[in-house]
Amino acid sequence: MKKSIILLFGLLTVFGCKKEAAPPLTDILLTLDQSGEGTFDIQSGVFPLGQEISITATAASGFYFDRWEGSLSSENNPLVFTPEVDTYLKAIFEPIPELSENVVLYTPKKMDENHVFMIENGGRAAYIVDKTGAKIKQWSFDLNLGNDLELLPDGGVMGLFKPETLPPFNFGGYGGVLRRYDSNYNLTWEYALHDENELLHHDFSILPNGNVMVLVWERIAAAEAVANGVERTSDLFTEKIIEIDPTNNAIVWQWRSWEHGVQDVNPDALNYGELHENFNRINLNYDQRANGDIMHANALAYDAERDLIYMSVNFYSEVWVIDHSISTQQARTSAGDLKYRFGNPTAYNGTGTRLFYNNHHPNFINPAYGAVGDMMIYNNGTPQEKSVVYELDLPDTFVENGTLVPPTVVWSFEDPELYFNLISGAVRLPNGNTLICEGDWGYWEVTPAKEVVWQYKGRSWFWRGYTVAN
Repeated sequence: MKKSIILLFGLLTVFGCKKEAAPPLTDILLTLDQSGEGTFDIQSGVFPLGQEISITATAASGFYFDRWEGSLSSENNPLVFTPEVDTYLKAIFEPIPELSENVVLYTPKKMDENHVFMIENGGRAAYIVDKTGAKIKQWSFDLNLGNDLELLPDGGVMGLFKPETLPPFNFGGYGGVLRRYDSNYNLTWEYALHDENELLHHDFSILPNGNVMVLVWERIAAAEAVANGVERTSDLFTEKIIEIDPTNNAIVWQWRSWEHGVQDVNPDALNYGELHENFNRINLNYDQRANGDIMHANALAYDAERDLIYMSVNFYSEVWVIDHSISTQQARTSAGDLKYRFGNPTAYNGTGTRLFYNNHHPNFINPAYGAVGDMMIYNNGTPQEKSVVYELDLPDTFVENGTLVPPTVVWSFEDPELYFNLISGAVRLPNGNTLICEGDWGYWEVTPAKEVVWQYKGRSWFWRGYTVAN
């Protein structure tokens, strides 16, 4: 009996005692690993619990850092974290693909992945290029391009081309022939206008109804110009916009800049008035170059929601806004005067800050691309020899208290190496970056933080660049 009691007491002693708690964790083990070639700025080892750790992965030549795997998944580099347990991290370094000699800067993690549609200015070629510089698709034409070429949703293209013989008059950026090709390079539509008095040029826009809106130079005889108070002895060539129905090639709408002029030099001539009081009309004496090409519009952008046309006018350093909702007959009256204008108040003796010194390619930004403003535009910056790309927030109300409301600059980019006084443009990319075409050099891709992350140096001049989903 005593032995049983002693045994029971022994069992209670062994199994009834409370287990002693493990000592608190004071350190953690960080283990670093990698795939591909690169280095870290810290080493694997033991770190105090609760200490913030920052680690930067640096890719070796020919590789780029892609991501972290292991205990944490992240694309951040440097990676900053505070581990509570032992941690295993594996850096994934991916090899940089083979690059074309045209690609002089390539930053994979920060670039937009989509391809670029490149248009040789005045040449006979256009191509889709991926970010390695490889040509995915190429077009070769039997006529020289007359500047703009656009990729259509069905894989075809539409563009302005120069006729085989030189038109009776022409200036830089002239076209004369509108053509559409299907995805198999077959010519499916053509519209030509290149006679003694009119000439298609620079740019066009395809409207939601399928009609095509295009810029036209229109001859104004010197005698008519003088009667309207324009000081000159030779003919003028002013801007006209026509809208073409491609099913029958009929002109279904037009607007003439000549019908909306004002002048303050000859009180006995037509259209006399104070320029600043007539800011919705065009000062026909603002530019008086000898060849008569006094406006030199170079781009069209269409606002379908408000049915407005935005026209870039290079020699006025402005964008003019025109009401497309009115009829052709109404467009000949004061209803066709400018709804809005911006970029250069000196063009109408206005006040305010001048923003543009020659300009190209106003275009509306897809709101899905992280846009703050409404429009991108390339300011050539000719006198300063410094180009600037602007993102502009356009006012909802164009005129307040009898004064034009200027747009607001919400983002801009400039660089000492970015300058060309002709052509060029910029578009917002799906990832929020901006693609810039520097006409005589090539293409830049810039982040919202203004970091240049991709560059393509061409062997020709480029008109513009558009993004293409890959």
